[in-house]
Amino acid sequence: MPDRAVRRRTLSQNFLVDRRAIDALVDGSGVGNGDLVVDIGAGNGLISAALVRRGAQVLAIERDPSLAERLRAKFATWPAVTVVEGDVLETLLPDKPFSVVANLPFGITTKILRHLLDSDALARADVIVQAEVARKRGSGGRGTLLNACWEPWFEFATGARIAASAFRPRPRVDAAVLIVTRRSPPLVDPASRRDYVDFVTAAFEGARPTVASALARSIPRSRFAGLARELGFGADALPSHLDVSQWAGLFHAAGPSSARAGSATRGRAAARRGGPGPGRPAGS
Repeated sequence: MPDRAVRRRTLSQNFLVDRRAIDALVDGSGVGNGDLVVDIGAGNGLISAALVRRGAQVLAIERDPSLAERLRAKFATWPAVTVVEGDVLETLLPDKPFSVVANLPFGITTKILRHLLDSDALARADVIVQAEVARKRGSGGRGTLLNACWEPWFEFATGARIAASAFRPRPRVDAAVLIVTRRSPPLVDPASRRDYVDFVTAAFEGARPTVASALARSIPRSRFAGLARELGFGADALPSHLDVSQWAGLFHAAGPSSARAGSATRGRAAARRGGPGPGRPAGS
């Protein structure tokens, strides 16, 4: 297999070539004059070029050395574009407010999202992902640990669907735009992020199935039923049944003890499965 084909498979390279889809992505992002925008997996440079036409300052990140060289040549006379050759997961993101408009490598979508959402400076992301991933992440916050852990600080929505035929080489599935916008104000104080993540993870990954039983050390059952009624869910609800506002309400009601109980429960679960320690959601 030629080197280029190997790189495409290894790096999940499916380049968006449909100009209408590119224009719709950039127009929908609301990027304007002077905005700082990161293009992850910049590839053929078509998205970066469209962003510059909207007046953006673009940081184009490309891991493939051959493509990065082509990008540097293509944008050599474009002062608004800075090309960075490297893995986005190991690249320092801007420390001032920025947006992301990009066609993400499908094979590492969740890893990239984690990296982006860990940034205090990310204002918004309009990213192309597999259609099923966009549906799962943009479905309103119920069902998954990662959504529950991210949504106090970010809102998720699903944008336009993009047919597989819009890419080269053509992927096996259609794609869609996932839109992530920072909340203002957040539902939980960012200073409490680690404690909140531990609290929610304890419920999702604990040995007891219902939220009431999983969080019994933080919220006594005598109090939980009233909280459930107040927050609008059943006393026997499973973790996947709650939305982010309900998780935030439980966290605030539990108070400081929730951090200690959640961290201890999660630490034991992580030790059993050999997974990450407190503060890093492991679910999908």
